[in-house]
Amino acid sequence: MIKDERFRGSAPDERNRTRARLVGRVLLTLVFSGAQVWSAGVLVDVIGSGIALFAFALVMSAALIAVLDAWREIWRFAAVSRTSVECGG
Repeated sequence: MIKDERFRGSAPDERNRTRARLVGRVLLTLVFSGAQVWSAGVLVDVIGSGIALFAFALVMSAALIAVLDAWREIWRFAAVSRTSVECGG
């Protein structure tokens, strides 16, 4: 009998929660990505040039890194959950 929880197969309700968590992450990341694109479009029109434009570029580069990191986590989470399902877990 396997005593360690890591090696036990996951129940169907556990897999459904994992899928729901993945869908939630995807939706949040989509909304965040859309908000970033929209705000960049609006703010580029408002900001003229100079130091404000430089500050805007810095903030947007940090936001881009956050979006890319969120998508990378989603891809990793999807790969792990898909692998555990294929292995019978």
